[in-house]
Amino acid sequence: MSELLKIEFIDDSFTVDKSEEYQLLIREGSIGYQMAIFTRENHLLLFLSWQKNTSEERVNHLLGLTYQSKKMVLNNNNIILIPSGLYNSSQHIYYLNLLGLNKETHTLLADNPANLTSHSLYAIAKDEMTSLNKDFPDFTIFAKNTTVLSALQQLQQEAASYLAINFDNDGADFTYFNQGKLNYHQTQPCQNADEFNYFLLAIAKEFQLDFSEIPVLISGAIEENHPYYERLSKYSEHLHFLELSTLFTCSSYTVLKKANHSLSLFGLLCAS
Repeated sequence: MSELLKIEFIDDSFTVDKSEEYQLLIREGSIGYQMAIFTRENHLLLFLSWQKNTSEERVNHLLGLTYQSKKMVLNNNNIILIPSGLYNSSQHIYYLNLLGLNKETHTLLADNPANLTSHSLYAIAKDEMTSLNKDFPDFTIFAKNTTVLSALQQLQQEAASYLAINFDNDGADFTYFNQGKLNYHQTQPCQNADEFNYFLLAIAKEFQLDFSEIPVLISGAIEENHPYYERLSKYSEHLHFLELSTLFTCSSYTVLKKANHSLSLFGLLCAS
């Protein structure tokens, strides 16, 4: 096995002969990809990752199989949320201009996150889209924000108000739901703990969040010894790692416990 390919989990029941019954999920990261294969009942069968710009025989074989569904979440930052009542597909040129882009170089895509009254709009360079269609044909594509929001909505149906923070690469996705309605969602660049602290307190001040009462749910690339977690623990009395065990099943307790590290990938189970 190549050092650039990491197989994190294989279920004993996994077989390529039954691929037509499986769901294939792909997450594009900044330097690599993650792949997850699930049954129709959302039982995890295979979880692996590989580096970009490499050709892996095992990965190519898996990509070439026939699946019940194929979904992919993209790693891009040109994202805006538009209330569904204001969204008009004929206005894509103006949405691109809002992002500082143009139709000659970029394509605008639109998602409708599950149970939200808004559209998630995101731009992708046309040459990148051509490459994606070649390397990952017939995939349904989603923005990272769509999968994160869709997963939060499904996982936290009983939590009327909460602040969720998903850490990914050099940024943090801040999401605030108040009484079940989305009030704020934004990806903020964070280079260090002080910068993260600034955005955290700015959002808390803007929405008058009381950390002694409101749950704070965290996910992504973070552990209890991370500087960001240490900052959060100073403010929040209700700090919890997001639990994904109700979203899917897995025969490995270790994989399931760390599933929140890959929220944007596993959130594809909620995106439609």
